[in-house]
Amino acid sequence: MDTFDRATLRALAEHDGDVCISLFMETMRNESDWSQNTIRYKNLLNEARDTMREQGHRDDEIDAILEPARALADDTTFWRQVTEGVALFLTPDSIQSYRLPLQFNEMVTVSTHFHLKPLFPLIASNNRFFVLTLSQNDVKLMQGTHQSIGAVDARAVPSSLQDASPGVEDDAERELQNRTANRTPNGRTDQMYHGHPHDSDDNSRTVKPELQQFFRSIDEGVMEHLADEEAPLVVAGVSEYLPMYREANSYAHLVEDDVVAGNPEDLHPNELHEKAWSIVAPIFERTQQEALDAFDQHYHQNGNLASGDFHEIVPACAYGRVDTLFVPVGEHRWGQFDPTSNTVELHGDQEPGDYDLLNYAAVHAHLNGATVYALRPENMPNGQFIAATFRYPADVTATEEG
Repeated sequence: MDTFDRATLRALAEHDGDVCISLFMETMRNESDWSQNTIRYKNLLNEARDTMREQGHRDDEIDAILEPARALADDTTFWRQVTEGVALFLTPDSIQSYRLPLQFNEMVTVSTHFHLKPLFPLIASNNRFFVLTLSQNDVKLMQGTHQSIGAVDARAVPSSLQDASPGVEDDAERELQNRTANRTPNGRTDQMYHGHPHDSDDNSRTVKPELQQFFRSIDEGVMEHLADEEAPLVVAGVSEYLPMYREANSYAHLVEDDVVAGNPEDLHPNELHEKAWSIVAPIFERTQQEALDAFDQHYHQNGNLASGDFHEIVPACAYGRVDTLFVPVGEHRWGQFDPTSNTVELHGDQEPGDYDLLNYAAVHAHLNGATVYALRPENMPNGQFIAATFRYPADVTATEEG
């Protein structure tokens, strides 16, 4: 899976030009279905070509823009390593492709800005999480959504005990084995479950320096990758690993009171996802409900700190005023917003130069440090089309043009 972080999102969000092509598609992971991926991908490129023709672009110009995207269709290495979905962003000067744990609905847009709304599950606070799989021979950092999970390219995280401490792995490995030797079928050791005292010469009571260094090295790698993140991190491993890693951990959003127990090497990715989601889902539900309650309180008691007014919320997202934003999934609001003049232009259907203003609001709110919740339309607070709480009161309602 490719890394998609806040810096990547910012670069895409800040880009504008005459042609910004955004392509999203679900991908099949079974080898027997690989050919279908490229066929559907080429069909979407043809759709982009037709859209550019309708916008008045010449065929030679279109071919030049689409050439690197067409070349990607023949990159067998890329398609053999897909996850659940592919996102592609193309301009006359650049191409960026991402294999992500999201089952996208197929779509392609051609506009002056990239369409980033399908990526909401990667930025929404009620959906995204990380899993750290810990075993002696295989350590992975994985990113998940409600749909799936996949390993990220976190090269700073040591992949094994030997990778973290070359030449001293044997003693530390025996230490890990000692700690798991008496494990019961529920994944815990008898001694930890019962809390029995131990003799001073029992190695299971003392974590050796090599093992401490192993977990510190993992934490350093995790922090390098998750430095700006706030998503929960779940540990997957035998239960004895949790207190050892917790001691080394410096990531503020580690789930400390639960773990995916057992050797993660024995778990199919779907099973690992199911177990991890069962841990983080209640966390998401609780924090989301707290945010909804806060909106309701501000909306009815202090109207200056909450709003369902589209014309007020869009500029508030751009200017960094929004604290929490609620947006509906599967909805669009086409138009344009000028932050310099604080004017907005809305259209029922997409017109040349238009972009999805819900997409604009969510991305800019996220980049300005707001918490973003992507909700089903029927779950939006007070039935609003868009809703937000603010960090401070201000009158910045945009004027509508057109």
